[in-house]
Amino acid sequence: MKIARRLLVGATAVALGILGMSAVPSQGAEMPKAGVHSAASVQAPTGKWKVHTTFFAKDGSDVPLRQGTGTWGYKHIQEDHPQPDSSLYGWIDETLKNGTPKPDHNDPSKRVVRWRLAKGVMFRVVFSEREYSDSHDGRPRGIITAFKE
Repeated sequence: MKIARRLLVGATAVALGILGMSAVPSQGAEMPKAGVHSAASVQAPTGKWKVHTTFFAKDGSDVPLRQGTGTWGYKHIQEDHPQPDSSLYGWIDETLKNGTPKPDHNDPSKRVVRWRLAKGVMFRVVFSEREYSDSHDGRPRGIITAFKE
């Protein structure tokens, strides 16, 4: 149920961002259950919480890549492990779709996924499934870092 909720929220947020529309429930529409955000109530995150793009793990987990800071997210990746966006996004997607997430030994709210890319290089993605109220979108923090090993 948690995965389905995240998929619905993520897909709705992306669709609304692309279409530039707002969703208004029709009469008789079922109201969201507690803890579930309707598309109309989702505030677009800004600053460090802004979503660059969304990925999904093999198990369907919502894994956004947010702007972040010098210690996590897109900003961290480009400062410490710079890669062109087209390569980075492809490698993250391939790793999340093919690798198996394992718990991070230092932080149980994080998952580590490794995958051997076509060139034989290992690629690692570390992401957090923990939700932060500061993000204002009900989605997890997402990708902490991603790099070639």
